Amino acid sequence: MLYPTPGGETSDALMVYLPASGLLFTGDVMMPYLGAPFFAEGSAEGLLKTLQFIRDLRPRRLIHGHPPLTDQFTVDALEGLQIALGALREHVLDSIGRGLTLPAILDAAYLPEPLRQHPLAVVPYLVMRDNFAARLYHQRTGYWEADGHGLAPVPAAAHAAALDLLAGGGEEPFVRAAGVLTGQGDHALALEIIEPGLVRYPASAALAQLRQDALRGLAELHQQLDPFRFIVYAELAGLELGPVR
Repeated sequence: MLYPTPGGETSDALMVYLPASGLLFTGDVMMPYLGAPFFAEGSAEGLLKTLQFIRDLRPRRLIHGHPPLTDQFTVDALEGLQIALGALREHVLDSIGRGLTLPAILDAAYLPEPLRQHPLAVVPYLVMRDNFAARLYHQRTGYWEADGHGLAPVPAAAHAAALDLLAGGGEEPFVRAAGVLTGQGDHALALEIIEPGLVRYPASAALAQLRQDALRGLAELHQQLDPFRFIVYAELAGLELGPVR
């Protein structure tokens, strides 16, 4: 039996159900990204609707498009996951209404109380939480944000010049700050210093090396759990993967 569903990743997913064996092939309807990060597709509402549909169908087992999802996003985890994501949706919408920015919402690391009664849903919820919140935020906010971001877009060169002015001129302050951040493992924040530094001082070998170090650190950080981020950081670093033996 074929069941079209909005899913969480796209609006046109298709699930395959085998009633005799109780197996439901869900494909990527529960992908943690709620759509590829590069496109405005997928929705929290679609995912919640699909979770309810699957629970009503009562399959014996779920087979996802990726083995790690099959291991964690089980039938027994669905009720708790649906409840927790529903609570997260209300939390994010309330936060948007109060003018919170996306970084502030993510930094809160919201854990719904019902997860205490649904331990099997904890890992699936944590895997989905930030992307679920980010998709909700971007689908419900405009290009002018509550903190003023977007009101006056600043070109990269102007932003780099302002940082250079703050640093007192010269590449050394950029190198020093980025080196400290990279040493602390704050690779993403280090890039926020390195990139404008390279705009001002494109011939800086020290900044170029720090950029590689930061990108490698970010690729390593995300290689097991976040393939999209891994791909982007690896591409920016020019990393080549050897053939699988």
